Amino acid sequence: MTFRRLARVLPILLALAPWPALADVTASYQAGKDRLTVEVADNGDARVEVGEFIYIRHGGEVYLTLGKLAGDQVSGRRDDMLKLFGVLFRADPETASLAAPAPLTPIVEPLRETEVLGIKGQVWRIWPKGKSDPAGSIDAAFTASPRLAPVQQVLQSAVTGFLDVFGPLDKHGRFRAILAAMNDKGAPLMVRDANTVQLLALEEARIAPARLAIPEDLISGDALELLARQMQAKTKAEKNP
Repeated sequence: MTFRRLARVLPILLALAPWPALADVTASYQAGKDRLTVEVADNGDARVEVGEFIYIRHGGEVYLTLGKLAGDQVSGRRDDMLKLFGVLFRADPETASLAAPAPLTPIVEPLRETEVLGIKGQVWRIWPKGKSDPAGSIDAAFTASPRLAPVQQVLQSAVTGFLDVFGPLDKHGRFRAILAAMNDKGAPLMVRDANTVQLLALEEARIAPARLAIPEDLISGDALELLARQMQAKTKAEKNP
């Protein structure tokens, strides 16, 4: 076979070759006193777990589980669960009148290069609302390594919906600033704030299918709405006995 003929058939051979799929990846972070775990399968299914919160993406659909809500574990589709959280957030007198957070564009300055677990990254200083912000700055390291690219995508997807509900608690914009920087700079390796986040382990190995399965005993949207009303009434009764 001549080199010219080889050049013609090589693309066909590459397309037909049984190349292995991208490996599943699991990233573990220390997040304050908690452990944050992000698991992403090569088919796009994913799991994020921290404390009693679990985010599952299975077959393109997203589900949330929260432990010890109303004394029990509650699981439902993301949109339904976010509505539940929104009702409870506004039912609490301490958060009922909080205004939605204003948009912000943080100032991001490069500091130095770094390496965590053999993964190269860049440390940035992030100023959420400008250098005059009394809340101060945040130092964070991000990486553009393709090994952590799936983790970055899943983390952003998991967090974005919660900002719509709990954004008013981010008064100084620190959390939103970190998310904006991650969107632009890559996956997090470290965030040094009041609660330091640090990448502890990165494993590229098969994830057990049970870890990424749809949660059992899903609660319907109507049932979650009823639960929200009951918990809202309970909160009001406790505040106004």
